[in-house]
Amino acid sequence: MDTNIDFNARNVLRVALYIRVSTQEQANEGYSVGEQTDRLKKYAEAMHWDIYKIYVDPGYSGGNTDRPGLNELIKDVKTGVIDKVVVYKLDRLSRSQKDTLILIEDVFLANKTDFVSMSENFDTSSPIGRAVLGLLAVFAQLERDQIKERMGMGKGARAKEGKWHGGNVQPIGYNYNPATDLLEVNEYEALQVNELFDLFLQGMQYRTMERLFEEKGYRHKHGLWQPKTMKQVLRNVLYIGIIRHNDETHPGLHTPIVDKAKFEKAQKLLDARQEQYAKHTRKTTGFTTPLGGMLMCKQCGAKYAKQHNSRIKENPQMWYMCYSRSKKSKAMIKDPNCRNKNWKVEHLEKVVFDEIKKLALDPSYISTVIQDKNDRTDNPNKIDLLNKEIEKIDNQISRFMDLYGIGKFTIDQVSSKIDPLNNQKAGLVKELENLKGDSGDLTKENAIKLVKSFEPVLERGDLEEIRSLLASLFYYIEIDDEDVYIHWKFA
Repeated sequence: MDTNIDFNARNVLRVALYIRVSTQEQANEGYSVGEQTDRLKKYAEAMHWDIYKIYVDPGYSGGNTDRPGLNELIKDVKTGVIDKVVVYKLDRLSRSQKDTLILIEDVFLANKTDFVSMSENFDTSSPIGRAVLGLLAVFAQLERDQIKERMGMGKGARAKEGKWHGGNVQPIGYNYNPATDLLEVNEYEALQVNELFDLFLQGMQYRTMERLFEEKGYRHKHGLWQPKTMKQVLRNVLYIGIIRHNDETHPGLHTPIVDKAKFEKAQKLLDARQEQYAKHTRKTTGFTTPLGGMLMCKQCGAKYAKQHNSRIKENPQMWYMCYSRSKKSKAMIKDPNCRNKNWKVEHLEKVVFDEIKKLALDPSYISTVIQDKNDRTDNPNKIDLLNKEIEKIDNQISRFMDLYGIGKFTIDQVSSKIDPLNNQKAGLVKELENLKGDSGDLTKENAIKLVKSFEPVLERGDLEEIRSLLASLFYYIEIDDEDVYIHWKFA
């Protein structure tokens, strides 16, 4: 190109050549950058046009318009230095009817720049060219829809075979191996995925987990953990060895990285949170205090709620009051004779917040709280007894299997003996899990991290963030006159 040409002095058309090719097209259809460039140059020469600039987008799909070469072309068109844009074929500009028409009508023609497609032999400077443009755009869109349909059919076939559908975005926790055409476990990311499930089941909120993962230096192949990504991972059946395509699921050939029981518990908790959120958004007002909905009366079992002291009109006080005593809602009354103490909102919050700050200043105090809880419960003894009983059942099952092995029993006889024992064992194991759950749903390590983050959260003053952190730390709080009992999730 002769950069010294004075376009204003000569009566010539300044044309821009736009070239786009994807890797697959270059290999299969002969649309290489060099081939398009050569043909377009010869065409411009035959038409006695001066080439202002050649804009190239190698390896870019025609499915969207966010391409560096095209963006540069649009910028130059808007500055008025181009009279005509020339492409080898219409779908080089875009495979989308909508995008094609927007580019030609709202960008090119709006800036007095015509559009020419060499292969289709039309020019928007003529009425026929403009009419043909609409028809060709329709067929380009049809072609893209057909490609999309074929790809969808391919994904469905892969799913039935138990294979991941493929794509540029590989799932967290796995790496795609093109040699085997399978997903392989990424151990470091799988560790993070499992920890995400564990923390979520402990009641930890997304923002808290996000901060915790950032503190630990956790990263996955796509960057930092964010709440949106966490929700997607928690809902993805891929992690229990299942491939989903549209509304169908198929057993996968990849190795699961999350226990099925853990995954199902997470789904129940996700559903419960979603329902709770839906109920909350349907209300005209939500909780307006940090402890709202978390307080219980130890004397009658009713809830505590925030209420105004209507007797003081000039400076009304806010109180946490037992529903049974306040009679605010008949449906919430448990004992109309309850006389449990009313607490000023700020006073009760100070008691609770000071306890959390105390834990933050002295993490060893958490161990004291846990020990105090264990001293007040017979769970450890019960757990030992259940473990011993399970061990006895295992020994019985083992003896029956030995008798079968030496031919003393038939398989039916052994089954009649073992099946009841397995049922008994399953009940004991379930009870054991429940008892172990009573010892705390929040690990000591994570509890320390939460209490240390409390004061910064409190200083920011975001009510929902404060409530979210409190909900991660304890189940509920019981009031018994002057005594306040916090039921921690780590105790």
